Amino acid sequence: MTSKRVLGVVAVIALVALSATAAQAGAGGSPSPLTGFFVCKSINGNDAARRVDVDSTDPAGWGFNLAGVRIGNAILGCAFTKLFNPTTGLEISPNPNISFEQLKCYSVSVPRSQTGTPSPSYIVMDNLFPGGTDLNVTSGSVTLVCAPASFTR
Repeated sequence: MTSKRVLGVVAVIALVALSATAAQAGAGGSPSPLTGFFVCKSINGNDAARRVDVDSTDPAGWGFNLAGVRIGNAILGCAFTKLFNPTTGLEISPNPNISFEQLKCYSVSVPRSQTGTPSPSYIVMDNLFPGGTDLNVTSGSVTLVCAPASFTR
């Protein structure tokens, strides 16, 4: 389960990086500041059964290239969200200086009284799944909250 969560976080980072640079053509663009928080749920998607090369030698300093990485089952789904201070009710700014280009994810605990009814099934479209559409993806509870961050060496 821990390795799945780590792979999920890596997938989130990759997807955020891809979405932030999607408008740029050619070599994939350059990192862009993130402007929102994400909330992530565990999901049970089908196997993409695909191989990709990963280039993470960006200025952020992740510093790795991986060849022939196998993309397997989808395990995490994330969406933009807003966070509020429970004491003041004020919205928390995700990136006040617009300088954070990476993502840091935190585990969360949701009170049982708020878990609600069974989670629905989804149809999920993305560019990694064969044909672009993964049918009948089931989800679990919220497992992570991710915030823009800056990683330095």
